[in-house]
Amino acid sequence: MEKLLLSILIFINAFLSAQTVTVPSGSFMMGSKNGEADENPEHVVTLSTFKINTFEITEAQYDSCVKAKRCTPAHYDDEKCIAWNGKSFRKVIVPDLYRNPGLPVQCVTWYQAQSYCKWKKMHLPSEAQWEYAATGGKKVDYSWGNSVPDMKKCSYAPVGNPSRTGSYAPNCWGLHDMTGNAWEWTADNYDKSYYSYSETKDPAGPQTSLYKVIRGGGWYSGPSQLRVTNRHWFSPDFAEVSIGFRCVQ
Repeated sequence: MEKLLLSILIFINAFLSAQTVTVPSGSFMMGSKNGEADENPEHVVTLSTFKINTFEITEAQYDSCVKAKRCTPAHYDDEKCIAWNGKSFRKVIVPDLYRNPGLPVQCVTWYQAQSYCKWKKMHLPSEAQWEYAATGGKKVDYSWGNSVPDMKKCSYAPVGNPSRTGSYAPNCWGLHDMTGNAWEWTADNYDKSYYSYSETKDPAGPQTSLYKVIRGGGWYSGPSQLRVTNRHWFSPDFAEVSIGFRCVQ
């Protein structure tokens, strides 16, 4: 009976997680004059309509790609996933507390995330698409608005572990976990000065870089990292215990 209930739960979660939200075309003010240096200058960006996953991709969804032999396994058990201990990154074996079919998949590299999206005939969002989707086109600090994060709004540092996708209320466009839970890979290369020369229509990011942009903050991030305009970067070759993703079309 327990196995049957688990199978039903996985099926329901996979169905819900496969949903997408259509984000309408429009213009918004990207960046923040009150943020870090790489969030400047604020600039108007216009985007075409796109679809984005309602939820972060779950472990169950990612495992279905592995079983289809289109993705390689997430790095939970092979000591190729790393975590920040306050001073440096260390290799970790991820305990069961941070693993569940309904949790966002983490410990995947940028290339693994891109492979999953390609399998679904989708791709990773551009940095501009991600920010527009997270903010709803509004000038807000977090995906729900400007009120400070708390344990009723998102999974972040005080929670101490990732939460099942969809555990918190969605933003104005019906998207869950755009703030907290898992950092999310984007398609873009990272350049701290990119906003000074970014295209104004459907920007695709810098042509080259050693790093890829991640957005949204994770389950052990603090409030400043959770801001929707905050830009962070990570090596596409490495997997980290709080980085996941969602896809766009």
